[in-house]
Amino acid sequence: MKRILFLCLIFISGYSFAQKIFKQPDAMGTWQYISPFKDKSYVLAIQYGVKEEQVGENINTTIYFGKIGLKTDQLFWKEKIYAKLITGNVSYEDYNSDGIKDVLIFSETGARGGNAFYYLFLLDPKNKKISKVKNFENIVNPEYNRKHHVVVSYGLSGTNNYSIYKISKANKAYQIGESFEDTFDSDPTELDKRIRKILKKSVH
Repeated sequence: MKRILFLCLIFISGYSFAQKIFKQPDAMGTWQYISPFKDKSYVLAIQYGVKEEQVGENINTTIYFGKIGLKTDQLFWKEKIYAKLITGNVSYEDYNSDGIKDVLIFSETGARGGNAFYYLFLLDPKNKKISKVKNFENIVNPEYNRKHHVVVSYGLSGTNNYSIYKISKANKAYQIGESFEDTFDSDPTELDKRIRKILKKSVH
């Protein structure tokens, strides 16, 4: 009898939790909600401060994507990431030249604040889908180059270096060519020449 009662309590607790994922008044951490589509029932939710930051661990945040319902929320996926909550941590820019602004979420900074890292989520409004770009969070100071359809990384260190990335059809960022030092001085055309040279080599 006690075993049956215990199993019933587990079922009830699990069922109650499943009723609502977003807008939980007692959920731990700080929640941030993003409406990526015109249909505001679809939500990208970021739960900061899931647990204390620990040495050697790169997880302190959980990100969810789902659809809000009156009593039950539908969760499509969730993932644990490392991200710091700052003012202006979310920005929008088209990173795959489809005319739709994608979502950039700030992760952290390095090199005394000069190097910033982000997570990139590509939006598909037609199918109401969001896809995380793998390895993008390792690209320092990313900027999308619309002319060449590449991501330009500019790392600040003892010497400042450029690296060029592409995003594959499988939504994974990968570097093309070798990184190169910024020795351009005041020549604004040199970066364009370097990118064209790298792209030319990468097709062979």
